[in-house]
Amino acid sequence: MRILIASDTHGRLQAVKKLDRLIQRYQPDKIALLGDFLYNGPRNGVPSDYDPLACSVIFNKHAAKTIGIRGNCDSRIDESLLHFPLEDSRVVFLNGYRVDMIHGDLLTGDLLHIERGDILMYGHSHVYMLKKSDGVVFMNPGSTSFPKNGNPATYGVMEGSHLEIRRLDDDLSVASMDLD
Repeated sequence: MRILIASDTHGRLQAVKKLDRLIQRYQPDKIALLGDFLYNGPRNGVPSDYDPLACSVIFNKHAAKTIGIRGNCDSRIDESLLHFPLEDSRVVFLNGYRVDMIHGDLLTGDLLHIERGDILMYGHSHVYMLKKSDGVVFMNPGSTSFPKNGNPATYGVMEGSHLEIRRLDDDLSVASMDLD
């Protein structure tokens, strides 16, 4: 099963259009969106391609296969535009792996129950990461819209037991890991 993983689109229409093209090209079985869908956030300024309504239309085309996590910039009004549920955290099984999903601003024991062998998928920091520590795989796909620390805009893919983070603009791999 192929899963496309993205976070922190922040209402940037160009980034969401690029994700839409990737979804059409790769035809993932599931789409994991790790929060901050529509609002650009108070520290980011208002970019010229900021269009949350148009972004919601694109996201909703894929609602049936989307697993959504609420980010710190997602409000109740945002949720009314999106046709898939948003939760603060969620545990799902993807390709036989237990995956704990959260935005990243709420990385607390109250919402997470990570165990050895789990994959923790999260966003929020706008910095991609893929590493294994103490038997847990940590995957942050980075940000499609406001990447930080000089990183490119990125997203993630899980195919079988292979995890990868790719650049949004040219689809080149920046990090990968085989779980087996």
